[in-house]
Amino acid sequence: MSLLRLTTVRDLDGEPIATVDAQFVSSTYHPHTWMVIATSDDDGDGDHSGNTAHLDSYGPFADPDGARAWAEAHLTPYNTRYTAVPLTAPYTYADVEKALGKPVPTKKARPARANTVARYFKPYTITRLRYGTRTDTPRQGFTARETEHPELGPVVELTALGPDRHERDRDQELMQSVLRLDHPRYEVTDEGTRLLVRRLSDAELHARADQAAARVAPHLTGLTTT
Repeated sequence: MSLLRLTTVRDLDGEPIATVDAQFVSSTYHPHTWMVIATSDDDGDGDHSGNTAHLDSYGPFADPDGARAWAEAHLTPYNTRYTAVPLTAPYTYADVEKALGKPVPTKKARPARANTVARYFKPYTITRLRYGTRTDTPRQGFTARETEHPELGPVVELTALGPDRHERDRDQELMQSVLRLDHPRYEVTDEGTRLLVRRLSDAELHARADQAAARVAPHLTGLTTT
């Protein structure tokens, strides 16, 4: 079984079909094609710690030898790391529960923490300011505080501050993008002048992964090999 987190699945023309966070299972009882999953670095600075790496997928290929031969010709010359993986219909948490005959264990939901969420923005040119700072402060930045929302429950409230409205909007969009793209554990609600960040429970993450798998499954089963 391979866990391919946030993997982009492409069709035969190389066009992206969907991005999924699901498990894919290899089985002799299920038809499948093969994909090449390559690891590349975003910033190109030689840092191979894994902090900036992302996955790129190529294929599908009819067999593993064909997948590896393509990768050796097109990826190895550039020192790109890769692996050939079988691609079948997603193996969802619902499938796991059915096989086990019991629910998949999940941890108790925990609230989002202001300090944790704020740390995600350190690599960017946006500074955390003390809560209570005036909205039109000459300093550009944001505040983060933990609060209780009547519908969402415990959330972290993020508010962009600064003298320029355009820059405040830009910072808010940046924070929203960072959380949605890099930290799928969190759900972000945009309320115009502030963002409300809620930490998803394991059960919610499982349900969302299954929903993503259901959306992409018809495309996977309909692929034809070359």
